[in-house]
Amino acid sequence: MASLFVEAVLVSVYANVEALLICCAGVYAMHRQIVAPEGLRVLSRLVVEVLFPCIAFSNFRAYSWELLGEWYMAGVGSFLTMVLGALLGKCGALLLRLEPPYSKIFILSTTFGNVGALPFVLVPPIVANWKPAMSDPESLYKAYGVISLYALVWNMALFGLGRPYALSMRTEKVETESEASQNRPCVVRFLQKLRKVESVVWGSILAIVVGCIAPLRDLLSERAGGTLRFVGSFTYKLGSAGIQVSTLVLGGSLYLGGVAQLEKRRARAKALQDAQEREGASPQASVEEEVSQSEIGGEVCCGLSPMVRLAVGATFTKLVLIPAISIPLIVLAVKAGAIGQDQPMLFMVLMIQTGVPSAQTTLALLVSAGLQKVAGEMRSIVYLPMYFASVATIAAVIVLAVTLFDTFDAPGLGVELNATL
Repeated sequence: MASLFVEAVLVSVYANVEALLICCAGVYAMHRQIVAPEGLRVLSRLVVEVLFPCIAFSNFRAYSWELLGEWYMAGVGSFLTMVLGALLGKCGALLLRLEPPYSKIFILSTTFGNVGALPFVLVPPIVANWKPAMSDPESLYKAYGVISLYALVWNMALFGLGRPYALSMRTEKVETESEASQNRPCVVRFLQKLRKVESVVWGSILAIVVGCIAPLRDLLSERAGGTLRFVGSFTYKLGSAGIQVSTLVLGGSLYLGGVAQLEKRRARAKALQDAQEREGASPQASVEEEVSQSEIGGEVCCGLSPMVRLAVGATFTKLVLIPAISIPLIVLAVKAGAIGQDQPMLFMVLMIQTGVPSAQTTLALLVSAGLQKVAGEMRSIVYLPMYFASVATIAAVIVLAVTLFDTFDAPGLGVELNATL
């Protein structure tokens, strides 16, 4: 058991350290002004619209009717995790006494976790260091395929439900756009909706179609020596670059959030000092309250502003409550046979997704809703501490996943699982 724990810790360390180093490279690039904030947005768009669709399509090599029948739990798990996050977000918003738009932002933050940069960058070192994955040369392809299936359901929910929910924060504009669209022909409205679907969704759907048609899959796959094998090779190599670039963007974005928060603190301290010098010590409390509310908005409740309550609540929900509820359900799914014991990467991906922080795509939804200031505050006050805290939770989840998976085919499974959980 001790050797298993050591293996689990090493797998977790390798996975997290690699992701952290790439994030640090992004921090360095921003600090040295090698990449400007505008460049960060360009890189982010490149990843979302070009590189991730490529990696999503390249997964056709891992798809088949048989494997999709075994991996259906990736889509089910994605859906159930979002439902759980939404329910916990709704309850949390009520308990924390958050009013719109903060209550809606809280629900978005707990519903949509990071399914892009973190899972993709964590998987390769896990495959390289975890024995059940090392024994299968197709483990990395399978892991990417599972992540893409998980992300397919996530993307449909985000842009089908999450975006309208975010836009509901600006009711007047949404009503105007809705009324205008009603006057257009049905075909035009349908085509407009198709244009709004993210290209990564189309890449995932196309990969499933190609993968389920064996002759076409072999024709495009370099592993099968197909005539058009350069298609599979090209999309995989180009898409793999998106995994590293997206993690660089994540590190740079968190750095910008930290810098913005430091600048706000300095401005706040200067305002307090100026007020104290002009009028003495008596108005300091009122000035402090005024500056605090101007920075983070809303009314203070229980000594905490709405944004601080949102940050604490979202972090606790995403990194503690959701894993605590989801992991036993995943174990039950394995015991029930819904997740095969011969599918270690399906199990690992589902476990990792329980411990990831909120998706930064939520910030883009807030910007599209006209809440640019709130999005900036979210990045520095909510996402920065949440992503730092997620280093520990993701590490713990990976250790637990490695430990649990080894017990699934062992005698006395139920007793060992109960003791572990």
